[in-house]
Amino acid sequence: MQDWLAVLAAAQPAADRHTTAGEAQRTLVLALLRGALLDLLATGDLERTTTAVHQQLATLHAVTSLPAGSNR
Repeated sequence: MQDWLAVLAAAQPAADRHTTAGEAQRTLVLALLRGALLDLLATGDLERTTTAVHQQLATLHAVTSLPAGSNR
């Protein structure tokens, strides 16, 4: 698991890598990918699982790109 978290950390902005929020984001992405992979292996539905991953990653990107203190 640490190997994957390290790969995800390398993709984060340097300022986020050593924060609690950055670690939580990496954990969230890893959980999303593991869940989608499990779903794909169980159902074989590549299109649906890929769409779900893309949608969640876009949502995460939108939320993490908000200026500090912003509310949605």
